[in-house]
Amino acid sequence: MRAENVPAVHQRVAAAARDRFDGDDTGHDMAHAWRVYRLGRRLAEHEGADFTVVGAAALVHDLHRLRGEGFTHPRETLPEVRDLLDAAEFPEERRDAVCHCVAHHEEYDFAERTDLDHAPTVEERVLRDADNLDALGAVGLGRAFTFGAHHGQGMHDPERAVRETYDRSDRDNTVIQHVREKLLRLPDAMETEAGRDLAAERAAFVETFVERFEAEWRGER
Repeated sequence: MRAENVPAVHQRVAAAARDRFDGDDTGHDMAHAWRVYRLGRRLAEHEGADFTVVGAAALVHDLHRLRGEGFTHPRETLPEVRDLLDAAEFPEERRDAVCHCVAHHEEYDFAERTDLDHAPTVEERVLRDADNLDALGAVGLGRAFTFGAHHGQGMHDPERAVRETYDRSDRDNTVIQHVREKLLRLPDAMETEAGRDLAAERAAFVETFVERFEAEWRGER
């Protein structure tokens, strides 16, 4: 992302975090962080959110993805987040808000286990929607196949049923199963008006792709 479009405070956060994400091949690299950053800026403008908080949270939200093959809850990485914010000389009065966003960004009301029993801040809602939007559309599909390949998942198994709830720690699925169990449920989980509009458009593309994929799998197209 061009530096002239990024406030100095966010440039410092990105510089502090960049090395942590080098070599990521799961779709949770700095390129993803910058896409969430840009989406977060769009949504923050619509929602009146503090983009200083949202932007910093976007750049460090996926540190938990670097903790190995299993699922690590984002709140376990908050000490690392605070270290990065300290290194970036991020405003102290906004650090708790950034940590709150990071801790709660990966919660879904359709998941088996979730932590949405609190009144979300506007910055938290914006970050969560921005992150979920990057899981939809053409880029989202590319990330889904990248993530599946990293974890040794097959593309599709028509014998597998789509489960009613999403288990974040379960890697025993296929890419298309993941798309149906999680990604295509994200539009209903959007919490901002602008996020809902973007999600509907991106999800329509994903649905068309999955229908075509399954038809080709059956040899019908």
